[in-house]
Amino acid sequence: MNKVILILVSIIIIIVSIITAVVIYNGEDEEQAKVSIKNIEENTTNTLNNSINSDNQNVIETNVKEVRISPNAFITFKETYEGCGHTKVDFVEVPEDFVNLSKEELKDKYSDWNIEKFTDTDIILSKDFEGSCDEHFIVKDVDGIVTAFKIKEDGTEEEYEITDIATEYLTDTDKIEMKNGIRVNGKQNLNQLIEDYE
Repeated sequence: MNKVILILVSIIIIIVSIITAVVIYNGEDEEQAKVSIKNIEENTTNTLNNSINSDNQNVIETNVKEVRISPNAFITFKETYEGCGHTKVDFVEVPEDFVNLSKEELKDKYSDWNIEKFTDTDIILSKDFEGSCDEHFIVKDVDGIVTAFKIKEDGTEEEYEITDIATEYLTDTDKIEMKNGIRVNGKQNLNQLIEDYE
């Protein structure tokens, strides 16, 4: 828009200069020259205003364009489990084949998910699941080693991770808790607990 204004101002200066030269050359009186210049200025101002209004309309049109997924977007998946009440959250970079999808196109791909947020760089999808999440753990002392078990939905335990941490170096309180088993929800919390014992 600044280029348009600069061009129009330049045109006005050129036209005024030409008219002034013609008036002087043709011997028009000063009053006629002023009227001619005023008419040219009004016409140029109207043209400039129309151009600015036209540019503003273009800006409005571009603002209502449909939002599309950017190549540097992230998708947040929120899974809420009714059985345990936990919400599991995963962040992923947008897959290449999702770039430039609109909200409606994404909805077609994830028809059973709720789109909580949709911008070009940040998308949040949520869904409710029956049952419990698969991130319930119990940490125990097994033969003197800190061992993590995954608690399955039926309550049984399945070995998940055998660490290289010997329980003999833990505090007496930790040893007692380890014998009873320490329950942890979420892989991040499990990793933090194991780190605390290292």
